[in-house]
Amino acid sequence: MRLFDTMTQQIELFEPVSGNEVKLYVCGVTPYDTAHLGHAFTFASFDILIRLMRSKGWKVTFVENVTDIDDPLFAKAEQLGNISWEELAQQETDRFVREMQSIQVTMPDHFVRASEELPAMFELIAKLLQNGHAYISDGWIYFSVKSDPNYAALAAAAGLNGYDNLLNTANENGNNGGDPRKRDPLDFLLWRGSSEGDPAEWDSPWGKGRPGWHIECSAMATKYLGPQIDIHGGGCDLIFPHHSSEIAQTENATGQRPYVRFWMHIGMVALDGQKMSKSLGNLVIVGKLLERYTPNAVRIELARHHYREPWEFFYDEMDDSQRIANMIDRAVNGHAPTNHLKFTDKTVAYRRQFMAALEEDLNTPEAVALLQMFTEELLRGDLSEDDAAAAQRAIRETSALLGLQ
Repeated sequence: MRLFDTMTQQIELFEPVSGNEVKLYVCGVTPYDTAHLGHAFTFASFDILIRLMRSKGWKVTFVENVTDIDDPLFAKAEQLGNISWEELAQQETDRFVREMQSIQVTMPDHFVRASEELPAMFELIAKLLQNGHAYISDGWIYFSVKSDPNYAALAAAAGLNGYDNLLNTANENGNNGGDPRKRDPLDFLLWRGSSEGDPAEWDSPWGKGRPGWHIECSAMATKYLGPQIDIHGGGCDLIFPHHSSEIAQTENATGQRPYVRFWMHIGMVALDGQKMSKSLGNLVIVGKLLERYTPNAVRIELARHHYREPWEFFYDEMDDSQRIANMIDRAVNGHAPTNHLKFTDKTVAYRRQFMAALEEDLNTPEAVALLQMFTEELLRGDLSEDDAAAAQRAIRETSALLGLQ
């Protein structure tokens, strides 16, 4: 299997280094609104990767977090006025899980809430303070970016260079470059000290407050997977500052390098020419799509786009994905299920091509095209009796790798 690594900007051979075990961490949602198609694209992409790896006999330990300590969540609860942030987080987390399960997305082995993992965060922060990579200022704790000469190497690999560009991007993603407590405007928050009117605070060795965004994922990843993991993923909008800061604080706290062997980042989904996001409100909600289309059609639509490429959603294309899904359903379920155990030369060749597509940087568009062509060939009646029986089984098994049911 070959995968693209954001850090090296190359497609490289991926093999488990620990026997046949793969350690995978994917950044999850901040639960203050319903999951949209952009989220579905991220988690469906990793779902296919997990299915593929497990089909190869690899044991995948999959950890996904819920960022239920975050300013947007608190702000949304305050805006609504009639619900606490805890209730809102639970409500939206439950909704997210239902919607992902409705389109057959594999649930993680560890579905971890930041609010339940404070001790692990304290441990990492204490190590960074002890070794001089962090400092306390007026009860707030920051990571010193100047203490790490490799800070933002991931961002640089992805094309984001220059201090001003880094600072502007960080400021657009929650950093307060004008914070007078900081030694450097780019230093990022590890622990936010107590402030009057804060909607949520926790006790810590340094007083009341709450953790910074980046330290949450470092703590959860290392607690459940150890100081070095095989694959870390999320949307490409997390490359900086989130994932770049994760690397700095994790490697400098644990002393283990690299923190991550392969970084996988998912392209953004657009609607009406703009990135789909909760802040913009231009959302295609999975639950709404399922009122008009089948779960298999949604999975086909997502798989028709390569995970690294940005794309724009159009209902015409979604209609075509429904047509393809219906065709596959007829091929698999339109006849009595076969127990045909022998794969013919034709089906062996199809399966080999299909698997080769997925194993080459998860090329799902090619895999969908192969599945579509083979299904059409079966439905046209062009196959011999043996080929047709074997094809039905092959289509069922390969479509399952794409998350079809």
